[in-house]
Amino acid sequence: MWLIRLVFGFGFLSAVSVQAQVNMPDLESDVPLSESELTAVFQGQTHRGTYNFKRRSFTTFGFEETTTKDGRIKHVQGDHTDTGTYEIEDDLICYSYDPNERSEFAQSNPICFNIYQRGNCYYHYQRFVNNRPVRGFTARSVIKGDNPDCAPQIS
Repeated sequence: MWLIRLVFGFGFLSAVSVQAQVNMPDLESDVPLSESELTAVFQGQTHRGTYNFKRRSFTTFGFEETTTKDGRIKHVQGDHTDTGTYEIEDDLICYSYDPNERSEFAQSNPICFNIYQRGNCYYHYQRFVNNRPVRGFTARSVIKGDNPDCAPQIS
């Protein structure tokens, strides 16, 4: 009986692992959001999300970012706030942050992303920093007030 439980338990863990992988965008076949789609889901919205990494001197992976209709941004992570501007063009959203004493963002302007959607979750893939090409998954977000349907959950 314990062997059946052990096998079932591993099968369950494997299914959970596969579920998390299924939710990630497939960059070989998926298409990032277009300019009009980016405008609809970011302009005038607040997203809450989690980073794939921790910023130096921050104790949380979580963030909240508001992109206003007039092109301004407010990014809050823990007790720190960054402000700046954003632009949406073609399939990229680019952020430029105002310099301040704790901002790591301001040292690398602009920062541009392709955004992929899975359910109501948005996956941020960095494309350019200071106009230099880079690639990599950096964050996942959901429009504030939405219950995320991605795995693992955004807290």
